[in-house]
Amino acid sequence: MSVGTGKLHAEDKMTSRQRLLAAYRGQKVDRLPYWAKITNPTWLLSQPEQVRGLSARELLDHTLADGIFHAPGGITATHPHVRRQATRSDNVETRVTHTPDGDLVEKWAFDPYTASWHPAEFPVKTCQDIPRLRWAYTDVKVESDAGQIEEGRKSRAQVGERGILITGWGTSPLMDLVEHIIGPVNTTLMLFDHPGELDELIELMHRSCLARARAVARYTAADVVVSVENTSTTLISPGQFEKYCLPHLRDYGHAIQAEGKMHELHMCGHTRALLPAIDTIPASSIEAFTSPTLGNTRLVDGRTGAPGKTLVGGTNVNVWLRPLEAIKQYIVDELAACPDNRRIVLTTAGVAPPGCPAEKFRAIGEWIPTCFEARLIAGKIRAWRR
Repeated sequence: MSVGTGKLHAEDKMTSRQRLLAAYRGQKVDRLPYWAKITNPTWLLSQPEQVRGLSARELLDHTLADGIFHAPGGITATHPHVRRQATRSDNVETRVTHTPDGDLVEKWAFDPYTASWHPAEFPVKTCQDIPRLRWAYTDVKVESDAGQIEEGRKSRAQVGERGILITGWGTSPLMDLVEHIIGPVNTTLMLFDHPGELDELIELMHRSCLARARAVARYTAADVVVSVENTSTTLISPGQFEKYCLPHLRDYGHAIQAEGKMHELHMCGHTRALLPAIDTIPASSIEAFTSPTLGNTRLVDGRTGAPGKTLVGGTNVNVWLRPLEAIKQYIVDELAACPDNRRIVLTTAGVAPPGCPAEKFRAIGEWIPTCFEARLIAGKIRAWRR
């Protein structure tokens, strides 16, 4: 695959890589950065065969979108006190973690429509499971992985000026417990009923997470290292976020930035009440910044409530099921409400809806160069009406 120049339109003054890096850093860009989130099985599996056969690079070229590509983390982690086994029956995978204090059993279900796994049974069910879980975070050794590092190097060379590379390091302790280990209801109950045991576990998890985040930032070829939080006040309270997530994410942000990488927060839920706190985290961006009704944050909320963060999102998947002209008007109106054009990368927020065809994403890609002008006109009209 040839590297290419990254220029998507004849009038572009910046390559895709230059444009995205500038947006992430809060600098001026030549036009609105645009990332079509279509390089994933959720969207691809519902598309015609000729579209499914395209590579990620070819898909983004076809839709005239800027390029955000995934890179490996560059590390391996060994857990000396646990042994894991997995068996699968139909679409359910049973995972058993053997520890010196007994086994933890969890089940995950595969959704063929979205090509993704979802927890069907959490491994920690009662307080008696906590000592077993502790072993998974005890004496964890994180090391560089030569194979992943070489793969990342090749990815960097292939992508060139066509875009940037991102990778995720993992999830902070509280959100990991809520999403993957205990579940949202039982996590809150255990925090009330067994605060000492939970706080001790969370601190142990945090030390392991910090080592992992630091190592990924050191060894990955990615430009951006992501804390994959899925934060939402529908799952945790603002108080829980400020007590647990906020100090942990600050630590990860400092560690990632110390290795010369940008820190991104993947927060795709209801976050409006958290924006002032989120703005204090050492991070360049919030990704999957989702508008109502799926999320509760408009671009103007982020640009005013967390002005130090680039917003990667700005719409929601339902918007992209509208007629083309309605999508354009929605984008213009959202941009017009913002104080400026900086720190915005337009995406579908969540992965692209399967019902939105590639040609509609291409039409938006063709229109994007005029979007800044449309935004400025809308802003002038709004100011005049005042």
